[in-house]
Amino acid sequence: MAEPGSKISDRVIMTGSGPIGCYLIHGLTGSTYELQGLADYLAQAGYRVQARPLPGHGTTVEELQLVRADDWLVDIEFHFTEMLLDGEAAFVIGLSMGAGLALHLAALLPVAGVVAISPFLRPGTVRFPWLLPLAAPFIDTIPKSRIYKGRNPADHPYYGYDRYPIRTLRELVLLNRKIRGELAEVRAPLLVLHSTADITADISNAHFVMAAVASEDKELVVFEKGGHILPDSTEKEAVWETIGRFIAAHLPDFETAEDALPIYEPR
Repeated sequence: MAEPGSKISDRVIMTGSGPIGCYLIHGLTGSTYELQGLADYLAQAGYRVQARPLPGHGTTVEELQLVRADDWLVDIEFHFTEMLLDGEAAFVIGLSMGAGLALHLAALLPVAGVVAISPFLRPGTVRFPWLLPLAAPFIDTIPKSRIYKGRNPADHPYYGYDRYPIRTLRELVLLNRKIRGELAEVRAPLLVLHSTADITADISNAHFVMAAVASEDKELVVFEKGGHILPDSTEKEAVWETIGRFIAAHLPDFETAEDALPIYEPR
């Protein structure tokens, strides 16, 4: 159970209804917490929405250390296929590592469209690959406060766990290598969202994805203030609405995108 005020959740989000599904995937060491607002927005717009904690997430760092990249792949492939079989079409929306997993699904299955938020497929300011061999023999985890020292206010809580397991970071490197090799197979409509204020995934990741996929219908939208967790950032309403317009524009059996365009109503 999460402590009061912490930005973590073990909740499985299943909300909304209708023939069109939206499958949401969170990032490494994160949880469904950062996707709750987007899920509520999409459900309000008339979509069937699902987001689940990835294996090892929403529990403890020690449990995450036991998980391998294949566990994440098996999990999302099963649940997204289940959503596809239960409706007419489904979109996949991923954040950070979840963006890479979303692109994996788009390379493998007939998705209606894919949204990659703050993709992290190549290291930039956070240089995990060279750090891992140095750290692995001596420590099990690295505090996020050390990784982001000087770039995050001391009183700002981190999403999900406050530490990165070294073994899990090595799994991320292997996973990203696999996904980079699959990008040429992605042909579904694609929306990439990224922020110039992202201190975790450099915006070069977004340009890399845009250049590597085979999708003819693709768009990059850049934000300036939201940081890495765009769906729960200061620009979250604009992020939600951008995703809503993308989905509406690619719905089956709608004559115009405006027929299904969701309108944000503050709560």
